[in-house]
Parts: sequence; structure tokens; C-alpha cells
Amino acid sequence: MSDRTKAEAGKVPKRGEAAWKAAKDSIADRNEAARKAGMKQRQAEEGRKMDLRRAADQRERNELGGTSGGG
Repeated sequence: MSDRTKAEAGKVPKRGEAAWKAAKDSIADRNEAARKAGMKQRQAEEGRKMDLRRAADQRERNELGGTSGGG
């Protein structure tokens, strides 16, 4: 037997219900990873937008001669 055949002999591919469940679980794992990556990306983008809004508000207050304190 070659090395490849020995390795394949120890690893039996899944069939039927087990194969379907393995494929389903694999897809669910990829979806979860994509969901987490998307959430992280959206949070970063929202943070950048908020920073830009704050900077624009600060510039506007400075141009109008307002104070930075809100009282």
C-alpha cells in the first residue's frame, strides 16, 4: 500500500444523513463567521462616522464662536 492509500483507508467519508449534517454544519459555521466579520466591520464604520460627525460639530461650534461646554 502506498502512503496515500493508508491515509485514506483510516478516513472514511461520511455518507447519507451524516454527510448532510456535516455539510449543513459547515455552512452554518461559515455563515456565523461572516456574520461576526460583518458586525465588526459595521461597528468600525459606525465609529468612523461618529468621529467625523463629532469633528464636524466641533468645527461648527468653533466657527460660530460657541463654547465647547454644553451648559
